[in-house]
Amino acid sequence: MARIKLFTVDQAEKALPLVRRIVSDVVRLAQEREEKMLERQKLPQQPPSGSNAEEKAFALERDILQSEEDIRRCQEELDGVGVELKDYHIGLIDFYSRLDGKVVYLCWKLGEDETLAWWHDLHGGFRGRQPITPNNRTRFKGLESGQKFVELA
Repeated sequence: MARIKLFTVDQAEKALPLVRRIVSDVVRLAQEREEKMLERQKLPQQPPSGSNAEEKAFALERDILQSEEDIRRCQEELDGVGVELKDYHIGLIDFYSRLDGKVVYLCWKLGEDETLAWWHDLHGGFRGRQPITPNNRTRFKGLESGQKFVELA
């Protein structure tokens, strides 16, 4: 069982400025990591000892590992907020919420507005996104008073 935080739409939107900064970093780091991996693939698997290629390969491998560590730290920050990162490349994230007694996702992607416009079932995915409207906005519930998290079965 996973412990999750539930958000209202308003609560999730208040967290968006911080989440946007972290997600922007993740997308940038993931892109840099991919570029360095492609550069590394252009070099020999076992460059000659003491060569420039070996030096460059070691430097790229260090940079790749550092990017992975930085992405992991960002992931931990998002986990601490209660956000689930779905796609490192496009900056897709989900906040958990409850709609009509059922746990759902409030969905946001880097580049979208400062307001949440979409939600979907836990297994609906990005393609199953449905609009958050003025009529359904207040139906998305967060944690009850005194709760820090809920168990997700």
